[in-house]
Amino acid sequence: MQLTRLEVKGFKSFGDKITINFNEGITAIAGPNGCGKSNVVDAIRWVLGEQSTKMLRSEKMENIIFNGTKTRKPSQLAEVSLTFDNTKNILPTEFAHVTITRKLYRNGDSEYRLNDVQCRLKDINDLFLDTGIGSDSYSIIELRMIDEIIANKEGSRRGLFEEASGISKYKLRKKQTFNKLRDTETDLSRVNDLLYEIEKNMKTLENQAKKADRYYKLKEQYKNLSISLASFHITGFRDSLGRIASQEEHQLAERTALITKLENLEGSLHELKTENLTREKNLSAQQKASNEFISKIRTFENEKKIKNEQLRHLQDKEDRLNSELLKDKNQLDSVVYNIKRLSEEHLQEQENLQTLESALSSRKMELDELRLQQQTAKHKLDQFAKQNSELQNQVYTTEKDLTILKIQRDALYEESKRHLEDTQSREAELNEFNVAIETLDKQLESKNQEFSELEEFERSLNDQIKFSEEAILHTREQQSIQSRKLDALRNEYNLTKSLVDSLEGFPESIRFLKKNTTWAKKAPLLSDVLFCKEEYRVAIENYLEPVMNHYVVDSQAEAVHAIQLLSSASKGRANFFIMDALQNLPEPGKVSMVPDNVIPALSIIETDSKYYRLCHQLLRNVYLVTSLDESGIAETLPDQNVVYLSSTGRYSKSRLTMSGGSVGLFDGKRIGRARNLDKLSKDIQLLDVEIQALKDTLQKEIQRLDNLRASSKKTEVRLLEQDINRLNNERITLQTRKEQYLTFIQNSQNRKQDIEQKMESINEELSIAEPSLAKLKETRHEMSLELMEKQQDYQELAELVNEKANDYNQDNIRFHQQQNKVSGILKDLEHRENQQESLEKNMAGNTLDLDKCKAAMTEILEHTDLSDDDLAKMYAQKEEFEKGVSESEKEYFSSRSLITETENSISTLRKNKEHAEQLAAELSARKNDLRMELTSLKERLSVEFAVDIEDLLDSEVPQGESEESLKEKTQKLKRQLDDFGAINSMAMEAFREMTERYTFIQKEKKDLAEAKASLMATIKEIDDTARDKFMDAFTQVRENFVRVFRSLFNEEDSCDLILSNPQSPLDSDIDIIARPKGKRPLSINQLSGGEKTLTATALLFSLYLLKPAPFCVFDEVDAPLDDTNIDKFNKIIRKFSADSQFIVVSHNKRTIASTDVVYGVTMVEQGVSKVVAVDLREVA
Repeated sequence: MQLTRLEVKGFKSFGDKITINFNEGITAIAGPNGCGKSNVVDAIRWVLGEQSTKMLRSEKMENIIFNGTKTRKPSQLAEVSLTFDNTKNILPTEFAHVTITRKLYRNGDSEYRLNDVQCRLKDINDLFLDTGIGSDSYSIIELRMIDEIIANKEGSRRGLFEEASGISKYKLRKKQTFNKLRDTETDLSRVNDLLYEIEKNMKTLENQAKKADRYYKLKEQYKNLSISLASFHITGFRDSLGRIASQEEHQLAERTALITKLENLEGSLHELKTENLTREKNLSAQQKASNEFISKIRTFENEKKIKNEQLRHLQDKEDRLNSELLKDKNQLDSVVYNIKRLSEEHLQEQENLQTLESALSSRKMELDELRLQQQTAKHKLDQFAKQNSELQNQVYTTEKDLTILKIQRDALYEESKRHLEDTQSREAELNEFNVAIETLDKQLESKNQEFSELEEFERSLNDQIKFSEEAILHTREQQSIQSRKLDALRNEYNLTKSLVDSLEGFPESIRFLKKNTTWAKKAPLLSDVLFCKEEYRVAIENYLEPVMNHYVVDSQAEAVHAIQLLSSASKGRANFFIMDALQNLPEPGKVSMVPDNVIPALSIIETDSKYYRLCHQLLRNVYLVTSLDESGIAETLPDQNVVYLSSTGRYSKSRLTMSGGSVGLFDGKRIGRARNLDKLSKDIQLLDVEIQALKDTLQKEIQRLDNLRASSKKTEVRLLEQDINRLNNERITLQTRKEQYLTFIQNSQNRKQDIEQKMESINEELSIAEPSLAKLKETRHEMSLELMEKQQDYQELAELVNEKANDYNQDNIRFHQQQNKVSGILKDLEHRENQQESLEKNMAGNTLDLDKCKAAMTEILEHTDLSDDDLAKMYAQKEEFEKGVSESEKEYFSSRSLITETENSISTLRKNKEHAEQLAAELSARKNDLRMELTSLKERLSVEFAVDIEDLLDSEVPQGESEESLKEKTQKLKRQLDDFGAINSMAMEAFREMTERYTFIQKEKKDLAEAKASLMATIKEIDDTARDKFMDAFTQVRENFVRVFRSLFNEEDSCDLILSNPQSPLDSDIDIIARPKGKRPLSINQLSGGEKTLTATALLFSLYLLKPAPFCVFDEVDAPLDDTNIDKFNKIIRKFSADSQFIVVSHNKRTIASTDVVYGVTMVEQGVSKVVAVDLREVA
């Protein structure tokens, strides 16, 4: 599996979408501080499901969304996608390429997607389980995590080992099993509480049931008395209803007479209103004409006022225009004068500008010539200074080399002395190691022998346990199969017995005779005296269908008695076979010849000998066709007096007839029901015995399995294995230290020879370098004097150039001042000309407006035609209009008064009518009240006693009891019922249900106890498996750690991994022992920063050797390392890159140069990270 692509958009500083393509080998992420390199690592960690904002270097999750810059708006979405190549099917999915995506919106919504399909975080975690990939796995390592590994913060070392050993899934299963165990214990506690509550309530329910029985008997007496009392009430209701109906009829007749008078007056009122409407329209027309004339007068007055106002406005405008024309003319004269003056001034200043330009050109030529001389002198001076500097550097280099050689000579002498002391110390310790190793070998031999014996015992025991478990599984399956068969037989038995007892499907006459047994002692139906195999029942039943319901009686007298019973009870008809009559029938003739594929019907039936002659008479010439196909239906009819039946019941045919068709679902179920019940009962008993035997066998096997498991010696094996591992670890440690000491002694001797050779070489170099240094210093002094003379000459020339440059600058300033003055005159002249043009345009426009104003005034004066005389005539005409309106108003209001009087008369009649209706309504309400009381009584009787009042309407009042006596008795019983208290009407039913529930919960408690035991066994099994896998992984990583550690330091350096609690490895801390370069630190925390980094790196790569991660991300892990250790770090990464991808975030140039592809992270735009790729393989 390979990481192929990372896509980031809106995450932290990545405002724009960036894509990083990962190839095989090593990829570097480089860039300056604060450019966003580590945000790439955060993006990978986040998309893999990281939930901790601390790990993402944020206070809250919303902060990872791009927050914008001065020129950019904040993003509303952070999105990261990571793509894997799954061609090796490491991931449990059929896709060759897997892309996981995580999105976070600013409103807090988030989503995960798998190949662009929405999913859950759990799905992604399950996908990467035990692959070495995860937000918290050892595939992503930051510098601070190196410190956590060294300090073992929060058990980080053990977490790495669990990930590498693949026991994460076991820990997850164990956690899930513990949760199930906790739930089971909770359920068990709840079941115990329920049982306690049920036991406490069962006695109470029993008492409530007895109390309810007494209550219902008392209530029955109360019902009978209440019904009798209701009869008295019903009689009173009927008398009252008759009296009220008579009064109501009188009030309705009076109301009808009032309605007639009211209709006559309303007709007169309608005629008066019609006439008044005509007068009202005439008045409205006159008022309208008067109003229109008054409006015309007002219009004439307004027009006169408007024209006077317009004339005044035009006169004001004429005065304003004359004033503006005079003002513009004065300004124009002033502008023309200024234009003439500025033209003359421009000619004079232009001549002065040309004079200054000529003088400036002469100055510039002189200055350029001096600057050329200065540049030549500067070039020569720089060359000589460079030669002097090179000589100075040569002197410094020689002095530094001499100092280094002396330091190296002293260091070699000290190292030679130290090696001699260390060699002598280690030779003394070698003998102690040999004695300790020999002792450990003897102990290991004894332990291994004992372990082999225990292992053989466990192997044999496991085979027996496996055989016993298979036997238990097989027995349980057989028990389940037989239980299902037993349930099916019991259901069939119950159904058949119900049909036999209820005679379902039989005529009413049959059911009547079955219940009434006086007519015969024991008379069965024909369907009960026959029995046959199930495969022939449909055929036989369909053939005998017409006579299946015939009773079989011994004599004719029994049949006659039964017929008389049916006739007297009007229960229909019945048919009978009389056994006495069969005795006198002759033997029927035999059929001469039948086909080979048929069997006689008599040969497949079973019956008592008593009924054999009856069956022989009915089925003597009946045969069943046994062939499986249905071709027989198409054959010709038989030529003898026989009947052929299809064995499936699909058809039958005789010499003259044929019948057939589909088979019903319940066909074949009636024949032999009684005998079938006996057979089912026997089968059920046999199955009960068989199931009980299986239960006994199962219990014995379970007991045997428990005994086998109890005899297991896994604990002894595990303890012995731990002792062997401990002894092996101790021996490996001693052997390793012995080999280290031997290697150190050999290396020390070789190193001593190297030191002596190097010291001789250094002394020779010193004898050559010291004279050479003295000569170089003398030459340097001579060149320094000559350099000072050349610098003095150059200084004098530079001062002359500065003097000429100042003169040139003064002339240049005066030239530009004159140039600006000429330019200012030209701009002023242009402004004056534009002002002249503007004034001329304004004057032309004002002149035109003045002419238009005068024309308008003339027009207004010519069209003024209204006078005061015209207005006087219009006012006289207005008074005539108002007089006509006043006369029409008098007629209208006179008619309106008559209408009001008529309406008052109508109002009086309506009040009388309403009074009559109110009386009628009161009588009707009283009648309704009586009916409501009757209905209430009906509902009370119906609800309380389920009695219909219609049954009491025609009944007579009870005799011998007065209404008061009944009322007193009823009230007394009512008080007794009220004093009875609350009654639980469902007490008996609840008591029965609670008993059943108690039995069910007892069974559930037993199941929960068994489930708890099973979960405990599962947890133990998980622990054993995880412990074995962890110890195997720990042993391999330990060996790998020693090898990788020495490759990063020296071969003679010592290191080790030790479990602080070997008896409980899954919970034990892991201690790291590291002693690089001959050091003996008391704790790993006493190592330097670089040594800690290399030690942690050795541990990580030891884990990679056990379980390589598909890709590894190192975020500035190499920061504490010097150049020498950087090379070791890069070398081991290059070695492991053959199996895993490496993504290295680094500042170090050596690390970046050793990678294959470099992605540079920059911030061209402040606050927005960009990515640039460089393939170093192509550059090389």
